[in-house]
Amino acid sequence: MTYSPLYIKAYETGLVTNRQNFILPDDAYPVIENAYVWRETIKRKLSYQLLGRLQRNRISVVGLTLTLNTGQSVNLISALSLESHSGIVPESINIIGVIDGSTYTDPLGNGVLIATGGGGIGGTINYATGLLTIFAGGGQNITGTFSYYPNLPVMGIRQRERIQALEDETIFFDTIYAYNYNSTINAFEEFLPGTIWTGTNFNFFWTTNYWVGDGNLKIFWATNYSNNDPIRYTNGQTGTNWVDFAPIVDAGGNKLLQCLAMLPFRGRMVVFNTVEGTILPAARFTNRIRWAAIGNPFTVASPIVSVVSVNAWRDDIRGKGGFLDIPTSEDIVSVGFVRDNLVIYCERSTWQLRYTGRTIAPFQIEKVNSELGSASTFSAIQFDTSLVGIGDKGIVECDSFKSEKIDIKIPDFVFNLQSKNNAFKRIQGIRDFENRLAFWTYCSSNANGIFPDKRLVYNYENDSWSIFTDSLTALGNFNVPVSRTWLNTHLAWINCPFAWINQPEESNIIIGGNQQGFIEMLDETNTNDPSLYIAAITGNSPNPTTITSFDHNMQTGTIISISGIAIGTPFATALNGNVFFIHRLGADNFSLWVYDPISDQFSIPSLSIETDYIGGGLISVRDNFNITSKKFNLIEYGTSIMLGYMDILMAATGQANPGEIAMNVFIDYNDGQATNTLPENTIANGSSIPTADTFFNAVIPTTSSDLNNKGGTKFWQRVYCATRGNFVTIQFTFNNRQMATEPQELEVQIDAQTLYIKPAGNLTQI
Repeated sequence: MTYSPLYIKAYETGLVTNRQNFILPDDAYPVIENAYVWRETIKRKLSYQLLGRLQRNRISVVGLTLTLNTGQSVNLISALSLESHSGIVPESINIIGVIDGSTYTDPLGNGVLIATGGGGIGGTINYATGLLTIFAGGGQNITGTFSYYPNLPVMGIRQRERIQALEDETIFFDTIYAYNYNSTINAFEEFLPGTIWTGTNFNFFWTTNYWVGDGNLKIFWATNYSNNDPIRYTNGQTGTNWVDFAPIVDAGGNKLLQCLAMLPFRGRMVVFNTVEGTILPAARFTNRIRWAAIGNPFTVASPIVSVVSVNAWRDDIRGKGGFLDIPTSEDIVSVGFVRDNLVIYCERSTWQLRYTGRTIAPFQIEKVNSELGSASTFSAIQFDTSLVGIGDKGIVECDSFKSEKIDIKIPDFVFNLQSKNNAFKRIQGIRDFENRLAFWTYCSSNANGIFPDKRLVYNYENDSWSIFTDSLTALGNFNVPVSRTWLNTHLAWINCPFAWINQPEESNIIIGGNQQGFIEMLDETNTNDPSLYIAAITGNSPNPTTITSFDHNMQTGTIISISGIAIGTPFATALNGNVFFIHRLGADNFSLWVYDPISDQFSIPSLSIETDYIGGGLISVRDNFNITSKKFNLIEYGTSIMLGYMDILMAATGQANPGEIAMNVFIDYNDGQATNTLPENTIANGSSIPTADTFFNAVIPTTSSDLNNKGGTKFWQRVYCATRGNFVTIQFTFNNRQMATEPQELEVQIDAQTLYIKPAGNLTQI
């Protein structure tokens, strides 16, 4: 019997985990990781491009003294009581010795200080440890400045409105400081220095924009529902700083001290899940909704607002403020708008806040659903007509009239999330309008660290799901300050379906921050930019080199590349630009292994006996992908299935950069050993060394055949993979060689597949 074509096109279904694999639709995938269905194709996920690292600049060293008994040195990090995992920004040192009159700088960023303008003879700086050494003049005072990375987890990426409608500014928070991006110097800097927060690594910052202060400047509000930080506001102007906000709410002098969330609604500032009393810590009213009088919410004048409404929040004065407690013992977890109503997610129920128009009782609460709620404040994503959040029973959508689950294809997803280490509080979601996607960061059940290690992707255009491997703590929007050009675009030419002329400025993109303070522009390039820093390197040959990177959040088997170690310094030659397999040793450490082309494994230890790492090293994660098909079969005919060959339509990579992916074919329910790779496809040639039968393809090129001289942007690739079984499963991925070389850095897109199949006898176990 001849082969019959099974044509798979117009992909829509995506990830499905609620059905047996052999009864899935042809375009459904029980595993689709780091790839997704997009406009009827399957695309490998794009990677992130580094925007920068959160840093504090021009830190003063006035008053520090070099001490003779430690080699005429001082540790800048410990002497100034900086964060314990801080690192000095390379080339930022500008130190003046008071006695010798020299200025010490490191123009090459290699840790060697050059003395100019005085009698100094140089020195060294270790960017990783903070140790500053000057070769002469021990005991002298020093002045000057430097910049450093606090290396704290990103806990908020929020937009602050400014006077110009299209010039919103993104404010970034870690657990202690706020930052903004300075497009003039292309680096982050502290936003309004002088205010610190006492946040945790699982409570995010909630912000909102409401009211206009003096000088017609818009007011930006921030609240951090952890420890004893007050609600604060600012107009964003240098010198005015953040202002604490704690209005009196009753005749007893009780104040609104904290809240989980705040939003303007119907001309009033409304806050949710409050802390009230006279001084922090105070009583928590986790089911409370409190509001101010219509209009001005300020009760005390400040450098930002001079016009106030003294009793705006008083709930005992008719027509001013008020409050309403939801009739439940559950906490208010999240809020968001749906049309003209405010949806409120509690832990296990959904409510809506309606406007009544009455002066005395302007709002009323109504229950929408008594079983479905949200477990994460920042999982709530606003859609055009609904609010979608992640709860303990599923992914929930509320249109303010009804609340229902939308995760029918992946119904067990929420039950497989990690529940320890405040994992639900760490979930954060965002909507990608351009690509019609929604993202949620989350901690998978097999995560080794405490921070999110995955991203759930929802294509709401065709109701399909997929999973990305990412280590991101916070998501947000960012207005790119310059227009797109060929020079500043990391995408391949083929992936840029737009005209280069008149590219808009202030384009909005999705960005993410991670547990080490790196800020990345998501889905911008084909392989990841650096996202982790190296705090220390231990060369202990004959054992593999060990890397220290605090809270790296990677698992054994992750493939990385290393860069940034200054040329000419220890470890630079052995590590820079090379690719490694990591073996996780703990939350902060891992060892390095190198790819062996003979065994096709990362089995060679990376050896080094060097010491004296000075910092600057960066880690880039090289993502693999996994697209695993259903179990194709001919059960309806009562026969096994014979797969002869396949044709795959794929987007092309350039001839100068030949790309390829791996294809593994599995039979029946043996998903551990592919039939088209060693040892299953060994040729019986009498050799003691297994030899693969190369007629059966395990590699799919993404360039045109040598016989094709017409060129093009897509090509059909024929793959021979003769396989017989009750079921046949096909997996697309990168193999070890591809992960270690250039193919990992190129685009992968599958547009269609044709499987040539035929019946192959009775169903059998042998």
